Amino acid sequence: MSTNWAGIAERGSVLGIGLLAACLRLLGPRAARFLLYPVVAYFVITSPAARNASDEYFTRLRQFAGSSARTPRPGWRTRFRHMLAFAEAALEKFAAWTGRVDPASVHFPNRAELEAVLASGKGALLIGAHLGNLEMSRALAAGERLVAVNAVVYAKHGPGFFGVLAKANPHFGVNLIHVTDVGPATSMALKDKIDRGELLVIVGDRTPPADNGRICEVEFLGAPARFAQGPFLLAAMLQCPVYLFFCLNEIDGYRIHLEPFEQRVTLPRAAREQRVQELAQRYARRLEAYCLRAPYQWFNFYSYWRTT
Repeated sequence: MSTNWAGIAERGSVLGIGLLAACLRLLGPRAARFLLYPVVAYFVITSPAARNASDEYFTRLRQFAGSSARTPRPGWRTRFRHMLAFAEAALEKFAAWTGRVDPASVHFPNRAELEAVLASGKGALLIGAHLGNLEMSRALAAGERLVAVNAVVYAKHGPGFFGVLAKANPHFGVNLIHVTDVGPATSMALKDKIDRGELLVIVGDRTPPADNGRICEVEFLGAPARFAQGPFLLAAMLQCPVYLFFCLNEIDGYRIHLEPFEQRVTLPRAAREQRVQELAQRYARRLEAYCLRAPYQWFNFYSYWRTT
């Protein structure tokens, strides 16, 4: 099994993804959601790598949570629900970018805290994960003409899926920034956006696809896992407020969770690597908490933990 997400080909043809989008547009969300069930069943049956990754994740999650916690048990039912949650999140991205999601249905309890930061004229860095549906919040911000929300994504991430979203809404690609690694040149370009009072969103739970990407190893769900240094190096370069940012599908609808992480990230020259390691471990600890809160909504279908 591949140990890097970039080594796994994007599943499903662009045609298939486009048909799903067309179904949503012509038949509505209920019919599109119904069609997800046979599609997901086929994917579960024909993708042993994804099944193994799901089993590994839920096995570690159960061990980490302890026997008293109500954590899903690995197996066919859990695999199906896990991959169905992923497919539903993809469908809801389409819905959000085509104006089929009411902004009032997305709960954002501490919106005022973020608005206060933006009112100062300075932007902020939001570090998320492949957990829940971050794209939902970006779509709603674009639809309401709110502050610019720039998504920093690795260049190899889902080109087919992104292409269909771009066709669904021309605004999708406007603030989408493709990178291969977060280096000095990228950081300087992104700092201009922060200085203009914009938001940057980057995920911290995947490593760069480049072989020379900067990574560190921390404990995640009770075992060593590789996390990207990029978000924390970028935070140090930007010198702006840093928040953790997750958008989860909960009982009463989507809810945005915004947590202050660091007012400013500094990296002492004598202890730079140690400081980055500490920040990555803090991030991993919070990610663990949200995985326990929404266990089916962590979407990394490859071998995540170090095996050697």
